[in-house]
Amino acid sequence: MRTSVDHLVKAITTGLVVLILMSLPLFWARRRCEAVVANKLDLASRGFSNIEPSGLVPTEFENDPNVVQHSHIDASVYPAPVFLLGLVDYVEARVPGLLASDIYYYLAEWGYITNDGECAYFDGKTGKILFSRAGRQSLAGETPRPEYAELYAGPEGISESPDKNLGRFASPLIAAPSPGLPLTLYDKKVRCFYRIDMGQRTVVKGPQLSQDDPHKPVSLGRVMKKPHFVNMRWHPPRVESSEEGRKKIFGPSQEFTPIVRRSLEHPAGQYLLVLDEAGRIDLLDRETLQFAGAAGYLPAPQTLFPSKELVVPDDLLAYRVLPLALETDDKYRGMFVTSLGREGIYSALAVFDERGRLVHRYDSEVIERLPRGDQRRVPSSRVSSFQVRAAPAPTIAKFLLENLHPPLLSVVSYFTANSIEATAGYRALFVLPNSFVAMKGRDVSGNIVGRFLGALLLILPSIVMAMLLAWLISNDAVLVGLSEKTRLCWIIATIAFGLAAYITYRLTRPQITLVTCLNCGWPRRPDMDRCHRCRSEWHVPDLTPPAWRVLAP
Repeated sequence: MRTSVDHLVKAITTGLVVLILMSLPLFWARRRCEAVVANKLDLASRGFSNIEPSGLVPTEFENDPNVVQHSHIDASVYPAPVFLLGLVDYVEARVPGLLASDIYYYLAEWGYITNDGECAYFDGKTGKILFSRAGRQSLAGETPRPEYAELYAGPEGISESPDKNLGRFASPLIAAPSPGLPLTLYDKKVRCFYRIDMGQRTVVKGPQLSQDDPHKPVSLGRVMKKPHFVNMRWHPPRVESSEEGRKKIFGPSQEFTPIVRRSLEHPAGQYLLVLDEAGRIDLLDRETLQFAGAAGYLPAPQTLFPSKELVVPDDLLAYRVLPLALETDDKYRGMFVTSLGREGIYSALAVFDERGRLVHRYDSEVIERLPRGDQRRVPSSRVSSFQVRAAPAPTIAKFLLENLHPPLLSVVSYFTANSIEATAGYRALFVLPNSFVAMKGRDVSGNIVGRFLGALLLILPSIVMAMLLAWLISNDAVLVGLSEKTRLCWIIATIAFGLAAYITYRLTRPQITLVTCLNCGWPRRPDMDRCHRCRSEWHVPDLTPPAWRVLAP
């Protein structure tokens, strides 16, 4: 019994080691195939989207007779290395002013960080928003300025010390402002918005959201994720520049001049954009701190298989939201949203008006260069198919590498396709959320049974290979005399884990020299009392010592 337990522990330990060592080269080989697809395509136009006119500019500007270039919005995908995602997450959490950082902004005047500047950040120990400013002595005749000042803001007010009467913020979500402007905050625990004005030393609390309110904000103000993967720019209507504008002052002359410009101080006008965990984007009134209606949603990029229309932030590798308010009146006009799918190829660009209605939608295309200098546009959703000349070879290689993965883990990838965050999927070693079978798991066409059968067809090579290896193991297990129960366990394990289980079996199988059974003629194990083939007993002839001996002189 003890021998059986030791063999089981040895088999499980060896299997885990084999699974890890086999998954590592498969992981990097799949990443390499994806990189080949990206590199062979025209990176300058990969995932490029453009809408002209943009649809949100008032007609008096857009249709002005002097306009020579209409407004347009364009978005593009950057071929950023996905293996740096973990490093990027680490940096974003520690560099001041980035999305995941607790330091909301940092301003260093005169280039001296320690001499003069200001910053605002969340102090987790005190539960306060800390605003600090370091200054230098003022010159004669200038307004005196303190050399150093600190202000602590809590739900109940602002003070120069972390007084307990100020209260604590439990789980703040900040809309990072520019220095000197009010700061808007949402506390996830108390489900309430706050506006903090350090200049006026006031804290305004908005109405608390009720328990049945469906809003669950995850981002406030600057709504974006992994902005280094996607880029989006809005171009205003332009007119020909005057003679004075054509003069060269710094650099080349400007041939065209914008007829109207985007407001940068209040890009969403009287509102702030709030991203919900369901993928919906709402408008928050900056004065009343109440929701003022829907602004739109994150569009789902078209993939190889039809996917759901509304995606949650975790389903996307990256996204950007660009609200539009013009300098003429700072009125909210609408917003532009671009999203990048899990695979890093499929993207979508959508335009929503001030009422949250979809005005335009454009799914990205790839410009494929053909012989003789010709080119054609192919939807990005067909990049991983045979419609693009550069894609078949690395796509087939990636498909075959995925089928070397254990069939059981491929089935798990199908059922957990929507459960793993998009960027974390690039670091997944055992479950493959970006595989073809996982894409089928996010398919919304047909019924459940049809989708699952389609997924089984995608991993059919791995299933066939696993069954073949299980047959080989079954034959060898009979040869070496393993019990029926042990053979059944190895067959089930091989069907589930495929090549990894077969390698484990070859490393842990009994290493015994077989002898010929005198009864049935088949090889049998000499360490067993009975032949595992015919169950005959093992007769060992008695060794009778001779009656004589040789003695040394």
